[in-house]
Amino acid sequence: MTPPGSLDEQSFWTDLGPQQQLEITSAMRVRKVARDEVLIEQESPAHTLFIVNFGLFEVRHAADAEVVAEIGAGQLIGEIGFFAGGVRTASVVAARDSEVLEISRADFDALTTSVPELHGAVTRALGKRLARVASVLRGSVSGSTRSPTPLRMVVIVGAGSGDIPGEFVARLRKTLSARIRSRFLTANDAAAHCSRPSGDGYDIARWLADVERDHDLVVCVADAELTLWTQTALRSADQALLVADGSPDGLNPVEFLALKLFPLARRRLIRIKARRSGYAAPSAPWLRLRDVFMTHHVALQDDDDFDSLARFLSGQAIGYVAGGGGAFGPAHVAIFKAFREKGIAFDIHGGSSVGSAMAGTFSLLMEPDAINAATQEMFVRRRALKRFTFPRYGLLDHKVFDEELRTRYGDGAIEDAWKPYFAVATDLSTYSMRVMREGPLWQAIRASCAIPGVLPPFFDEAGHMLVDGGVIDNLPAAAMNSLKTGPNLIVDLRPLDHCIFNFDYHSIPGRRQILGRMFNVWTGRRPLPPCPGPASVILRSIFGRTRYRPDSKSPLELVLRPPNLQGLHLMNWDRHAEVFDTAYKWALQEIETLRAQGNPALAAMECFSRAPSGYVESRRL
Repeated sequence: MTPPGSLDEQSFWTDLGPQQQLEITSAMRVRKVARDEVLIEQESPAHTLFIVNFGLFEVRHAADAEVVAEIGAGQLIGEIGFFAGGVRTASVVAARDSEVLEISRADFDALTTSVPELHGAVTRALGKRLARVASVLRGSVSGSTRSPTPLRMVVIVGAGSGDIPGEFVARLRKTLSARIRSRFLTANDAAAHCSRPSGDGYDIARWLADVERDHDLVVCVADAELTLWTQTALRSADQALLVADGSPDGLNPVEFLALKLFPLARRRLIRIKARRSGYAAPSAPWLRLRDVFMTHHVALQDDDDFDSLARFLSGQAIGYVAGGGGAFGPAHVAIFKAFREKGIAFDIHGGSSVGSAMAGTFSLLMEPDAINAATQEMFVRRRALKRFTFPRYGLLDHKVFDEELRTRYGDGAIEDAWKPYFAVATDLSTYSMRVMREGPLWQAIRASCAIPGVLPPFFDEAGHMLVDGGVIDNLPAAAMNSLKTGPNLIVDLRPLDHCIFNFDYHSIPGRRQILGRMFNVWTGRRPLPPCPGPASVILRSIFGRTRYRPDSKSPLELVLRPPNLQGLHLMNWDRHAEVFDTAYKWALQEIETLRAQGNPALAAMECFSRAPSGYVESRRL
């Protein structure tokens, strides 16, 4: 057996020389572990230590089968229980066809006599593991969400009746190779390296692991039939790309196996189109048999969609997180326009409250000036949020607002918007946050904008009561980070300054005084004291519950808080044009300032948005 190949900083082998590695591996037993096979059972005796030779393992708690960690090539498995004694505290399951080296406690003690450096290597590996656990615990305490693990190997599978288009593979290969160290492999490549593969495919899996060590991403192109190559590629990959270019009726044998092997979080549907549009043709016929984590629409008309897909696969996807803010909402459109003009390409949009409405237009590929005109028509001329009603269900009549949303966004589904999108709402039936990523787009926006007390709640088909997303998370950066890795622009519309009111509390009239002022024809309608109304108070209360805090952000998150207009309150849309113009000019200047300062998040966005001439040295800046 030869010592391990190239190693990352998390590897157990990092500080050991070639001779020491050879002595250790020679003393350990090689064990093959098939995909989904349990390597360690929770509560079992901790008598064995493992080192991952190749593959990937998931650490799961038996109570809910939740994946709490992943362990890759060169890392230890079971070291804490092995040295602490007792039983295993979690189960470990192979996420791919894998291979481990295992050693018993007696053999380990004997080996440390000939290789005394072994103890130090294990101690360092244990320290790295505990540091990672501490980082996860800190994230849990701060309320952050676990981001997807960067992909290392994916498999392309033809979905339905269609084959995998050669043009799609060729253009994706070209796009990825310009960004990262990628390698595309087919059955012919496997045959050239493994002329007589074993019946179980482990020779091919071992070769794939060798290729993976020298690349950021390996892409396996499956055959149309269940060949040994296809089965091995499916069992060795992190994620399946189901390429839809035919009829959706029925599952072919290859995708049937892919759906069986890959959990929901590891499936993507790629829908091929000739040209780009705001809404793609309905995805429902495809999704009826194929539940996936995310749907991507790729047009063959140019390279933009291939660049976007490549950013998702390489951990470079750029997100726009749109916070709530009532009448300050046009600032989102202005900032989006400014960043677009500076060359930033956003791959996924999401938001809360009015931010969800603006983000929805971005995902439909609407131009900023068209969005601005439509928003002004909706809120200023049509007065969609200015029609008061008898306050039985809310302060405002929701009928015009609903009609406007349906007219502006149509009846299209979220999964058919050209760019991935989500809206956040507060589920008062379950007292939880709802991240909406499927179903009618206008309804998701309506639910996310249902300001409690101002508009009636939205009720979905299952009977859940949904209200404004800002009640639980007005700036849903964690939701964005749970869907992809890469930089984010996070726009917070909360007022920059504290608002102190020069107002005498005792001047607020009671019911009789209010009715008297309103209906006394002899004295006329005297103006009421300028105390903020219920809608404004509710919105300010929502802002006070914003979870996201700038001190918890990562270096690849750029948080912007545009200036607010003096005297503009959160429900007054009459100064729509002024909000847009002010935010647009400010954003252009802010981008130049951040660029001069070398802001890392902006630098990453600019780097990843460009079509590079060579691969990016670091996929995670």
